[in-house]
Amino acid sequence: MKAFFSTTGKVEAGQLDAAIAGAADAAKVVGRHGGEVRFFMALAAGEQVDSTVFSVEYESPEALAAAFDAMNTDPELHRIRTQVAGSSQTTATMGIELPTGHDPTGGRGSILEMHLNQVKPGRMEEFLSDAAEACAFAEANGARNARLLQLTYAGMSSGLTAMLWEHENMAAHARMATGWFTEAGLALQAKSRSAEGPGVLVGSSLYNEVPL
Repeated sequence: MKAFFSTTGKVEAGQLDAAIAGAADAAKVVGRHGGEVRFFMALAAGEQVDSTVFSVEYESPEALAAAFDAMNTDPELHRIRTQVAGSSQTTATMGIELPTGHDPTGGRGSILEMHLNQVKPGRMEEFLSDAAEACAFAEANGARNARLLQLTYAGMSSGLTAMLWEHENMAAHARMATGWFTEAGLALQAKSRSAEGPGVLVGSSLYNEVPL
């Protein structure tokens, strides 16, 4: 059961290069304590324009805890925290992968797609089943690594779920997006977004990965 920690930042005017350089510096230090470090920039995210996501994924909550204990005594990390330039941190979030019954295909892509949902009270089991169906549909149409996360420590967003999958590039995303407007895709959308559905869509975003 994978766990993650991510921070969202807002790039200051004219400071994109500095923000990327700061993320690369941080990735070297954070990465030596384990976990997979990735850095994304908002591509189409509504009010989150010019935002970045610095994400670290761990194989388990225990691995995340061990990494955090080690980082708390790492003077190099404390230096980075006080010298970050180019962007201002806006949120810090922890989360955990939810079991849906769908086995992700794995793999990575340069485009990350995310859909945030609020699960209705008492409807989690049904929501997990619908999420598994959505993830399987996305992968059947070319997406990679489709899974569901729950935000556990995220301020006012705590408890929201994040359905994620990745695309090789924007051309691959366009091909998958077409699938949602086929008869089968529209039927799946109608099922998940009806008034009787187990969840409510909060927002959707596309992010472009920035190599560090």
